[in-house]
Amino acid sequence: MKKLLLPLALILLISFKVSAQEDNQGLKGAWWALGQLEFNDDEASDTSTFGIMPVVGTFVSPSVTVGLGVGYSSVKVADANAVDAVTVMPLARKYWNINEKFYIFGQADVPLTFYDGATGYGFNLRPGVDFFVSNVLTLEATFGQFGYNAISPDEGDAVGTTSLGFNSMDVNFGIKLLF
Repeated sequence: MKKLLLPLALILLISFKVSAQEDNQGLKGAWWALGQLEFNDDEASDTSTFGIMPVVGTFVSPSVTVGLGVGYSSVKVADANAVDAVTVMPLARKYWNINEKFYIFGQADVPLTFYDGATGYGFNLRPGVDFFVSNVLTLEATFGQFGYNAISPDEGDAVGTTSLGFNSMDVNFGIKLLF
């Protein structure tokens, strides 16, 4: 019985915080920008990877934001030609404030990736946290993903991957600017 009281108390606390947050205009109308940058060089598999994706969005309510990311990636394995891709990723986030500076969020995104000879698509849900360092700078992290992603070659059948887990080794950190 005692084990049920703590989760119930947390749910009630978050519910009260969410309803209080909805009463004011909060960040409604604010724009934000963040980006992803990746570079890997794995000697064991003779693979090098590069990727960049800036993301821009706006708060459509005090606790909901929508955004769009457009990026480029390249993967080269051994002496083979590099595989280049362009990704377009619309997303939406719902924020719940824990206190003035600390928020948790849920993100839904739909990545569409275009390769030479194939197309990728998916739907993902990602949990995350956001800490406001100042009025214009936040530090954020996402933890794993729940979703489905597939690659459909121009000729042949699509190959998909389902991700249903919380992996503490799959943590992505970022810096977000508000303006």
